[in-house]
Amino acid sequence: MSSVEFAGVRFGYGRAALFRDFSLEVAPGEFLGVIGPNGAGKSTLLKLAAGLLAPERGAVTVMGEGLAGMSRRAIARRVGVVPQESHFAFDYGVRDVVMMGRNPHLGRLQRPGTEDRARVEEALAFVGAGGLVEKGINEVSGGEKQLVVLARALAQQPDILLLDEPTAHLDISHQQGFGGLLRRLNRQGKTVIFLSHDLNLAALLCSRVLLLDRGRAAACDVPERVITRELIAQVYGIEPIVGRHPVSGRPQVMLPGG
Repeated sequence: MSSVEFAGVRFGYGRAALFRDFSLEVAPGEFLGVIGPNGAGKSTLLKLAAGLLAPERGAVTVMGEGLAGMSRRAIARRVGVVPQESHFAFDYGVRDVVMMGRNPHLGRLQRPGTEDRARVEEALAFVGAGGLVEKGINEVSGGEKQLVVLARALAQQPDILLLDEPTAHLDISHQQGFGGLLRRLNRQGKTVIFLSHDLNLAALLCSRVLLLDRGRAAACDVPERVITRELIAQVYGIEPIVGRHPVSGRPQVMLPGG
């Protein structure tokens, strides 16, 4: 059984079809990177996987169950989403933000119990945000906020994590720390789907990479077979230099000077 499966999916905006008969299977415990230029369909793919958009044709399933027949609460118990940016209208306490991740497990008007509080503390400790609990969410830095949002997703206890360019606005220190957390989660069995414009980070973190080109899969394989000079030139319209990372041996993309 796949963690996430797209079967013959068609989806578009208005009259323009973005995905046509798109199929993809993501195995349990896989760390899939999704790359591609602007407009390739990365964020749309994530929204379809999260049940935020519905395909015009075909089906999306998570853990063998079709999203079309699931409630938002049921989906949130299976799928956690970490967006690129999170905005909060009120300055909620950090612990309160993470507690929001328990909503799918609570009945209407039900107050959080001992287990809910324990899951929140576990999530905060896992991401290393325990020292932020006395702060409001709008007081913390961008990197700290992403850790809190990740903790909120973990408090849901999902099988699958969907991340939409979560490191886009982070400095290299926070990028490294955030990537390390995703690797730990993946080693613990979480299925991770990671959207990124950073080809080098995707190559470093992911076990398989999907290269999208205007809604179609230009390639989907291990990083070494996807992040190549030929494929990057074809999809992005540039002439990159692709070497190897001196430590990991994974592909590393550089742009020629001049």
